[in-house]
Amino acid sequence: MKSSGSGDAGNSTHADEQRLYPKVRFRGFDEPWKNKKFLTFSSKITKNSTSDDIDFPRIEFENIVSGEGKLAQNRSKLNHIKSGIKFDKGDILFGKLRPYLKNWWLAEFPGVAVGDFWVIRAKDNRYFLYYLIQAPLFEKVSNYTTGTKMPRSDWNYVSNTFFKLPKIDEQEKIGRILDKVDSLLSLQQRKLELEKQLKFFLFQNAIPSKEAVIFKPKIRFREFQDKWKYAKLSEIYNTDCSGGTPSVKNKTFYGGNIPFLTISDLNNKKIYKTQKTLSKKGLENSSAKLVPAGSISLAMYASVGKIGILSKEMATSQAFFNMTFDDDEKRDFIYIILEKANFDKEWIRLISTGTQNNLNAKKIRNFHIVFPTYKALKGLNKLFCNIDTDIDIQYKVIVTTNQLKQFLLQNLFI
Repeated sequence: MKSSGSGDAGNSTHADEQRLYPKVRFRGFDEPWKNKKFLTFSSKITKNSTSDDIDFPRIEFENIVSGEGKLAQNRSKLNHIKSGIKFDKGDILFGKLRPYLKNWWLAEFPGVAVGDFWVIRAKDNRYFLYYLIQAPLFEKVSNYTTGTKMPRSDWNYVSNTFFKLPKIDEQEKIGRILDKVDSLLSLQQRKLELEKQLKFFLFQNAIPSKEAVIFKPKIRFREFQDKWKYAKLSEIYNTDCSGGTPSVKNKTFYGGNIPFLTISDLNNKKIYKTQKTLSKKGLENSSAKLVPAGSISLAMYASVGKIGILSKEMATSQAFFNMTFDDDEKRDFIYIILEKANFDKEWIRLISTGTQNNLNAKKIRNFHIVFPTYKALKGLNKLFCNIDTDIDIQYKVIVTTNQLKQFLLQNLFI
């Protein structure tokens, strides 16, 4: 690939010429792109399904993963009977209802599009057309919608809009590289899903059930054969506390240099930064509590069960139950146990028995767990830590690959 120059912005003729060249293109292609109406290189399919199409899979909006261009279900689960527009393998389904949701899919098999879809067929290269639909210009044009409550893209407007296109061989190159990037994304997302499945398998098999007669995991390290013990959560951590929320009316409480934890900050295992901060006066004149670094914060309201480990001293409100530990290994194991509780929906069952949809300190303190020997605990911590590290790596690879795709969409097209 090579990068095109930006040209002389002061020379309008030269600037117009530069707009016929993408910022990035493959070597060996130097010709300017040509302006073409969308309807000259694509067509909209409008043939409705018939009774003969009863065995064809039906695709609806909820079957497509928004912004990813892939199906959320297996083909075998799409065989219901609904009418729609018949499509062939290689056609493009584009969700015209609320186009900003990015419901598009390059058909991998023939079927029936049910609902507010355009079925678009390429006259030349379908991969190039599929990625042009994801590029900035088409996104902008398709979002010129009609209707307010149920906005839809306007086919007349889109089909008569001019787009710049290269020759077929360059279209093939562009379509091929973006297809490879999408294949890489799918691979990384599959690897991430497998890592998560491994973690869930260990939740179910490496930690014994609390309902068992003998607390013995289904799978375990060979050297750790001791029985696990029954314990209350309050018997494991050191101290606990819960704070209060400063008055919103008193703005002087906020804006200082004391991190103030909110539910939206609990997105990762370690909490490094908060969206809100408190002033020293706000902390002193409110019921917010200062919690030491290394504590586990558990959400009691709203997103019940969300957890995080504070990387530094932070203030929290009454929305959190905070646990301090005198041993990092015990803390990390309790974090695993709390993750498993979320996976097993134990907190949801606890709050469903109360009058309010929240937890309380008494329920958390009396929450029963099973606890191994210290050596087994350390071994499990290491195992889960390695899995979490792999999961984090996969997330980062997916983010980086998505950034690469967006760069290509913005620079390989004009």
